[in-house]
Amino acid sequence: MSREDLKKCIQDAVLLLENYRTYGPMVEEGIAAFKRINECVADPSPDAKKDAKPIIEEMVRRIGPYRSMVPEVSRALDKLSKWSEEVNEPQSGQQQRD
Repeated sequence: MSREDLKKCIQDAVLLLENYRTYGPMVEEGIAAFKRINECVADPSPDAKKDAKPIIEEMVRRIGPYRSMVPEVSRALDKLSKWSEEVNEPQSGQQQRD
Protein backbone atom coordinates (compact mmCIF):
# COMPACT_ATOMS: atom_id res chain seq x y z
CA MET A 1 0.00 0.00 0.00
CA SER A 2 1.35 3.39 -0.95
CA ARG A 3 2.00 6.21 1.48
CA GLU A 4 -0.79 8.21 -0.13
CA ASP A 5 -3.25 5.35 0.41
CA LEU A 6 -2.20 5.07 4.05
CA LYS A 7 -2.51 8.82 4.55
CA LYS A 8 -6.02 8.70 3.04
CA CYS A 9 -7.01 5.87 5.43
CA ILE A 10 -5.70 7.91 8.36
CA GLN A 11 -7.53 11.03 7.20
CA ASP A 12 -10.79 9.10 6.85
CA ALA A 13 -10.38 7.55 10.31
CA VAL A 14 -9.72 10.95 11.89
CA LEU A 15 -12.75 12.46 10.16
CA LEU A 16 -14.92 9.65 11.50
CA LEU A 17 -13.53 9.94 15.02
CA GLU A 18 -14.17 13.69 15.01
CA ASN A 19 -17.88 12.81 15.23
CA TYR A 20 -17.26 10.92 18.50
CA ARG A 21 -15.22 13.57 20.35
CA THR A 22 -17.93 13.99 22.99
CA TYR A 23 -17.63 10.32 23.97
CA GLY A 24 -14.53 10.94 26.04
CA PRO A 25 -10.78 11.40 26.16
CA MET A 26 -10.04 8.05 24.49
CA VAL A 27 -11.39 9.47 21.22
CA GLU A 28 -9.18 12.57 21.55
CA GLU A 29 -6.19 10.33 22.23
CA GLY A 30 -7.04 8.26 19.17
CA ILE A 31 -7.19 11.33 16.95
CA ALA A 32 -3.84 12.55 18.31
CA ALA A 33 -2.32 9.10 17.77
CA PHE A 34 -3.54 8.96 14.17
CA LYS A 35 -2.05 12.41 13.55
CA ARG A 36 1.32 11.27 14.97
CA ILE A 37 1.21 8.11 12.84
CA ASN A 38 0.39 10.25 9.80
CA GLU A 39 3.59 12.23 10.40
CA CYS A 40 5.53 8.95 10.46
CA VAL A 41 3.90 7.73 7.25
CA ALA A 42 4.52 11.07 5.52
CA ASP A 43 8.22 11.06 6.38
CA PRO A 44 9.13 7.44 7.23
CA SER A 45 12.61 7.83 8.65
CA PRO A 46 13.90 4.80 10.58
CA ASP A 47 13.22 6.58 13.89
CA ALA A 48 9.73 7.61 12.84
CA LYS A 49 8.97 4.05 11.79
CA LYS A 50 10.08 2.78 15.19
CA ASP A 51 7.92 5.42 16.88
CA ALA A 52 4.80 4.48 14.89
CA LYS A 53 4.77 0.76 15.66
CA PRO A 54 4.00 0.91 19.42
CA ILE A 55 1.41 3.64 18.83
CA ILE A 56 -0.36 1.45 16.28
CA GLU A 57 -0.15 -1.58 18.56
CA GLU A 58 -1.67 0.37 21.46
CA MET A 59 -4.48 1.68 19.27
CA VAL A 60 -5.27 -1.85 18.05
CA ARG A 61 -5.41 -3.01 21.66
CA ARG A 62 -7.65 -0.15 22.76
CA ILE A 63 -10.09 -0.39 19.87
CA GLY A 64 -10.62 -4.13 20.36
CA PRO A 65 -14.06 -3.96 22.03
CA TYR A 66 -15.23 -1.21 19.65
CA ARG A 67 -14.07 -2.67 16.31
CA SER A 68 -17.58 -3.37 15.07
CA MET A 69 -18.72 0.17 15.92
CA VAL A 70 -16.00 1.87 13.88
CA PRO A 71 -15.09 -0.51 11.04
CA GLU A 72 -13.36 2.24 9.03
CA VAL A 73 -11.01 2.92 11.93
CA SER A 74 -10.43 -0.82 12.35
CA ARG A 75 -9.55 -1.22 8.67
CA ALA A 76 -7.15 1.72 8.86
CA LEU A 77 -5.43 0.17 11.88
CA ASP A 78 -5.20 -3.20 10.12
CA LYS A 79 -3.49 -1.55 7.15
CA LEU A 80 -1.19 0.46 9.42
CA SER A 81 -0.29 -2.67 11.39
CA LYS A 82 0.72 -4.40 8.18
CA TRP A 83 2.71 -1.32 7.13
CA SER A 84 4.49 -1.15 10.49
CA GLU A 85 5.53 -4.79 10.17
CA GLU A 86 6.78 -4.30 6.61
CA VAL A 87 8.76 -1.15 7.26
CA ASN A 88 10.56 -2.62 10.26
CA GLU A 89 11.82 -5.69 8.41
CA PRO A 90 15.21 -5.43 6.71
CA GLN A 91 15.07 -5.15 2.95
CA SER A 92 16.05 -8.31 1.10
CA GLY A 93 19.78 -8.46 0.61
CA GLN A 94 20.43 -6.09 3.50
CA GLN A 95 21.60 -7.03 6.94
CA GLN A 96 20.00 -5.49 9.99
CA ARG A 97 22.40 -3.24 11.90
CA ASP A 98 22.53 -2.88 15.67
